Amino acid sequence: MATKKLDAIVLRRNPNLAWAIAGRVHVPTTIDAACFDLIITSDGAMAVTNVIEAPRLIAEEFPEEISVKIIKWTEGRDSYLPAGQKVGSDQSGADRLDLGTEIELIRESLIAEDVERYKQMCVDSAEALGNAMKESLSSDREIDIAGRITQSLWRADLEIAYLGVAGEDRVQKYRHALPTMTVVGNRVSASICAKRKGLIATITRIVTFGETSDSLVNEYASIFKVEAAMLDATIVGRPFSEPLNAAIAAYPLNGFDADEWSKHHQGGPTGFLPRDWTANPTTSRIILANQPIGWNPTGKGWKAEDTILATQSGVEILTIDQQWPAFEVNGRTRPFLLKK
Repeated sequence: MATKKLDAIVLRRNPNLAWAIAGRVHVPTTIDAACFDLIITSDGAMAVTNVIEAPRLIAEEFPEEISVKIIKWTEGRDSYLPAGQKVGSDQSGADRLDLGTEIELIRESLIAEDVERYKQMCVDSAEALGNAMKESLSSDREIDIAGRITQSLWRADLEIAYLGVAGEDRVQKYRHALPTMTVVGNRVSASICAKRKGLIATITRIVTFGETSDSLVNEYASIFKVEAAMLDATIVGRPFSEPLNAAIAAYPLNGFDADEWSKHHQGGPTGFLPRDWTANPTTSRIILANQPIGWNPTGKGWKAEDTILATQSGVEILTIDQQWPAFEVNGRTRPFLLKK
């Protein structure tokens, strides 16, 4: 605000509002619009919301420093928001200065308090997913496993931003397999984006049933070698293109087709969205200190996915479940197959 000589900034986008208040900003999870807007000035911050949402937000979500303007539920919020060239916003409109990218960049580098709560919710997310997956049976339908995961997440005070479950047949066909009534058979893969107070953790875990051949184990290990190349190239101050190009080089070196990377995105920055955007081989955006990232290389029905934090001292893996089987890849402890 000082640099751009602004009187106010208006936040309207869900991820930015969740970041600003460290809380929940949605009612239906399917709607992009939050249930309030936030006006930030040099004197403080004021939320604009209606009579329906105000009591809950004040009691359960808003920090006490935020004042609240309560309007009728029949009114829109737009007329209560400052407008013009002396006002910035994370969303275009009303002749405000569009600062969407600048605000996103500030949000993507977590402050110390957010890092601490993020670390805890990432562990809780990994453990909740792991506990549910350990109960899986080869006779389960994908929706049965999805139900257990959902219950396990909610019991850990975690909401669901995304849930994918695929058995042995569908995991080979679809990269984003929403759960169906299909029986899983000898293998099941589950991916989640778990959410608490706006922060999101992304994780994939895989269970196999019966004998697992050496060739399948080697394939599984190979996708983590691709991930290892990405993690090694995730360096604060370097462009996001470098981990992507590391993955492109690593796929054929580890038994995958050279164009495997082109069949599914490889991930990108996360934190307050499942992905803020997906990185590509020409991305010039720089990896920031204390920036959460979710890489997710995939191939031959396998996927490596955990939430990491890029720091000045290297990559820190956050979604850790000490009770899940593990193996070492390039000096890092990574989740192994859970064999049943």
